[in-house]
Amino acid sequence: MKFFLAALISTMLTVFQSQKGMYNRSGTLEEVYHDSLVTRSSFGMRLRKVPARLNKIMAPVFIRESPGNESTVVRLPDGTIKIFYINTPGTGNKMMSISSLDNGLSWGEPEKEFDLPGISYHANSTIVDERGNLHCVFHVFGKGQNGYRGRQLNLWYCHTINGNNWSKPREIFSGYVGSIRGFIELKNKRLLLVFAKAVPAAVKKPETNETDYGWNEIISMYSDDKGMTWKKSLNSIKIPIESSRKTRYGGIEPVVAQLKNGKIWMLIRTNKGYLYQSFSADGGIRWQQGHPTKFISSDSPATLLRLSDGRLLIFWCSEQRWDDPDSYAAGGRNVLHSAVSNDEGKTWKGFREVLTSPSLTVNIRGDHGTAYPSATETATGKVILVSGQGEAGSVVIFDPSWLGKNTACDQFSNGLVQWTLFGADTLTQLVTMPENKSEALLLRKSADHKDMNTEAVWNFPMTKQGKLELQLVVNPGNEGICFALTDHFSISADRNASEEAPLHFILQPNAFGSKALPMKVEIYWNMHEKRALLFVNGKLKEEKSFHPTHFGFNYLRAGINGAQDDVAGYFIKSLSMESKNYSLLKYCIR
Repeated sequence: MKFFLAALISTMLTVFQSQKGMYNRSGTLEEVYHDSLVTRSSFGMRLRKVPARLNKIMAPVFIRESPGNESTVVRLPDGTIKIFYINTPGTGNKMMSISSLDNGLSWGEPEKEFDLPGISYHANSTIVDERGNLHCVFHVFGKGQNGYRGRQLNLWYCHTINGNNWSKPREIFSGYVGSIRGFIELKNKRLLLVFAKAVPAAVKKPETNETDYGWNEIISMYSDDKGMTWKKSLNSIKIPIESSRKTRYGGIEPVVAQLKNGKIWMLIRTNKGYLYQSFSADGGIRWQQGHPTKFISSDSPATLLRLSDGRLLIFWCSEQRWDDPDSYAAGGRNVLHSAVSNDEGKTWKGFREVLTSPSLTVNIRGDHGTAYPSATETATGKVILVSGQGEAGSVVIFDPSWLGKNTACDQFSNGLVQWTLFGADTLTQLVTMPENKSEALLLRKSADHKDMNTEAVWNFPMTKQGKLELQLVVNPGNEGICFALTDHFSISADRNASEEAPLHFILQPNAFGSKALPMKVEIYWNMHEKRALLFVNGKLKEEKSFHPTHFGFNYLRAGINGAQDDVAGYFIKSLSMESKNYSLLKYCIR
């Protein structure tokens, strides 16, 4: 006990005192103190080390920066991985590519694929057909009345011949077309392209008693002769939008996958907080009316990837902002998620972070963040993902089996690779515990953040029934602890996210006593029973009923309770999660 108290005192001195600066009780500085943002380790999956051998990669690892915004990645028949992009920023007049001959670990120099017939926006969509030929669709800027306020982004198409030279590009659609996300070859060899196009008459917001569908509608085009001729779908899809939001795009940037029953499944970007979907039973000639899925999403596009073993992967930004619904992308694009289905989308596992933004800055002008994914499977069964805009543009590799795991744990030996701290208090940081030199996450709240529930955010496999266990050390003077469990991402600085979470526990200061002793916290939940239990040091402290979510829980938010500063805080030394059928009905607090 004497050793523990001595170690604890040493820890507190290390935490409260730095570079001859010390906090007084109000949380202000009495002397010069170096901002922890300058000296601390950063956070997120980008910190994860890349194994020397490809077969050792499981969780997502950052390989390199993306060569351009809204790039497309494909695998050629010989196993070569290619990323296609347009030379922007710059002249925007060439289709470029980089290639990897070792399944994505290393990449060659940029090469020109072909010259564009004009100046292009950076979006493109490139696929490989069953014969090994490439098919590419891209934009070219123009002027005309078919677009958006006199501006057009016309669609152009070209393909390789016998896997070699590119055909001469030709225009296949005149109008204003958004980012091109949905381009596939069907089982019957049909080329199917889905996209949103501007409706000039809908640019102006409708009267208050009319449904607002935004200024885009979704159509498809298809070719049954390898791109020689193209036909349009017989109907379009319009999605009602939230007119109160800053943007009025409507349903845009659709993606598609063909299911094993032959139907085409479309996912649609909206500003309504969820991805929408539509189906076609005739290869894209006709489409059902769009309706919401259960996938929580910011105003960002998704993508779908069919693996060689039949599994289906989805990538999207499962993100919301509760304190600012009108934030960038109506929720943000700080984190990109992925989930896997073994039954054609009926059930999903994972909901894991596969890309995080590198920036600590919450508010950045212009397009940014982790959105606009494109993915392919390597010959070795790994997944290569290219996604992100601006500084977040990245090439990532991971093993899709990682998405199917039912457990997760963290002892901080690899830093904060599993955590995000976007906008968190600068006093919350990774520290070294002096008694055993192990790493721990110290959560504190400074005076200038006292009106926020500043939190650290941890992602784990989505589950409807599970257990979360945390090993803590609570410091004397701690002002309280809060834990929230939810089913989507919100940044640390979102002051309303925990209060809006389905499950929210608060441990008041009087629960800890006056001594800093280790504490074990266990949280059990069961969506079917709509119950959750909180244990502290083996004793049942609280039971709660809650409204179940569709998929389960996959996020922990750990923070400081109350609208006051807390320079003492608490340490998270380790935590673990497991998905298991825990029946909670036998427990009850009398």
